[in-house]
Amino acid sequence: MRKTAETRAQNFKAYMPPMTADMHCDTLTSCTEFNGHIKLSEMIAEKFQCFAAFTEDDSAAAYAAAKTLFYKTFSCGKFATVTDCLGLAAARRAGKTPCALTCENIGFTGGNYESVRSLKADGVIMASLVWNNENALAYPNVRADGRREKRGLKDLGRQALKALDDNKIIVDISHLSDGGVYEILKNRKIPAVASHSCCNTVHRDCRNLTDNQLKLIADCGGAVGVNFYKKFLGGSGGFKEISSHVKHIIKISGEDTPAFGSDWDGVPEGGISVYPCDMPKLLQFLADDGIPPRVIDKLACKNFFRVFKEVCL
Repeated sequence: MRKTAETRAQNFKAYMPPMTADMHCDTLTSCTEFNGHIKLSEMIAEKFQCFAAFTEDDSAAAYAAAKTLFYKTFSCGKFATVTDCLGLAAARRAGKTPCALTCENIGFTGGNYESVRSLKADGVIMASLVWNNENALAYPNVRADGRREKRGLKDLGRQALKALDDNKIIVDISHLSDGGVYEILKNRKIPAVASHSCCNTVHRDCRNLTDNQLKLIADCGGAVGVNFYKKFLGGSGGFKEISSHVKHIIKISGEDTPAFGSDWDGVPEGGISVYPCDMPKLLQFLADDGIPPRVIDKLACKNFFRVFKEVCL
């Protein structure tokens, strides 16, 4: 038995992904001193990290502050800010840690086309219409009574969606109402993502995606970043639960869909038990849990990079 385990470990080491990519963290907002889950000193060149500019109350000032902090921190030293795959390749050649700016809740744009287009000029690669509070664009996925929200996009949300697509910004449906998700994903031809969401079939929570939503994301060539928040994972919120959600995504949507969207620095204290330093151990666990190296490569970075390359030209 020990021999078998050692052999699996050796085989996995030979297939260790060249990079890992994480689609969502809230470090810019929740931890301006960078002393939370993500520590600058521990970030390595083999890690691609998306940093969200989060706006809880549709605040343009909050977005601007997060954007300024992002470029002040990650456009110097061992880091490189990237907006497309050419920039990613350049960062890797230079041995720098690639970082990308995203935006969680663009309600502050009011759906105005020029305001959304300015996000592209700011270097934003991915954006969501809404967070947990209703705004001028859309409804969140949880109603005040705790049930799933069925209403679709508002007219200004449809305008914002067109602007995101026209300006080649990845559309993120995490936090969006069921009706809004369906409206965006039905017959969609451009890849969209759920940057930090888990599976409702594995663990029931209004923030988790239904099987139909997983299928629709796969149909448009998108990706789902598994969230590491214990509340969404269920159980102890550890490696086993992450593996269960990854396997369910593969079962429903295929191996080209799962990715990582940790939500580091974005959940209450004690809400996450898997930290950035644990990623090699997590990948090893997934390999030992029966996920083939080919699929782990896709999960670790290739699925997200495929979307990044196709959308963010």
